[in-house]
Amino acid sequence: MRSLRRWTKDSVGLLLVFTVVGLSRAWPPKWMLRRIAASAEVRAEREAAEEKLLTRVREIEAGVPWLRPLDVVIHDECVDVRGNHISFFGASPSRRQSMTCRMSAYIIFSTDGDPEDAAAEIHRSFPLPEGLSAVGIAESLHWDTDERKVAPDVASKAVRTRVTRRHGEKSLGQLRKEHGVLCMWALYGQTYFTVV
Repeated sequence: MRSLRRWTKDSVGLLLVFTVVGLSRAWPPKWMLRRIAASAEVRAEREAAEEKLLTRVREIEAGVPWLRPLDVVIHDECVDVRGNHISFFGASPSRRQSMTCRMSAYIIFSTDGDPEDAAAEIHRSFPLPEGLSAVGIAESLHWDTDERKVAPDVASKAVRTRVTRRHGEKSLGQLRKEHGVLCMWALYGQTYFTVV
């Protein structure tokens, strides 16, 4: 009888611990994350992040005179990251985050010559920063190959997402038909807002 009471007490205690941990993983709820993502504080951070990216886009356009963008895509998203790190024990600070907001830009362009030669010319005359630049932007160059076609990474299940395009709504397929091989200069901005 005594062991049954002890087993019941231990089981209830364990159930309580898992309930508290489970509820803490679901807090704040998604509706609250959406409200935070739309708040004035996050909007101000979003505008600053966008200005930083657009300043870099303008520097690239001025620094590489032959590069004429066919499109500039800005992707802004706030993502619920709780499901990405399921762990009940030993969670690091990054695993305690609920939501992160980040923004990236993609310059889509074409070149008359070989894309590898164009990339080499860009690296010689306008070096890309290794890792993150002084303003916290990582950059990379890609172009269409037989194995892989360039495409901005804008598909996600985000709490909030916004995609803006500078030059209209032509699809990448339409741009390829009109201009041939596409190149993409990707600018990955750092996270501009985090909810812990």
